[in-house]
Amino acid sequence: MKDYRAFLLDEDGHIISAHALDAVDDDEGLQKATCLVDGRDVEVWQLARKVGLIKTATD
Repeated sequence: MKDYRAFLLDEDGHIISAHALDAVDDDEGLQKATCLVDGRDVEVWQLARKVGLIKTATD
């Protein structure tokens, strides 16, 4: 398992909270982070490498 971090972002892109995730690869890390999206964008990192950004749905 690799250590991933999911960062919830405010509307200005600042980190408001961080969550540790264990995942075998980037796809699983991103999939696990999707459950954290609740009106906030989420950045997923594996150590110092940005894996992706999950945007919250907008109407």
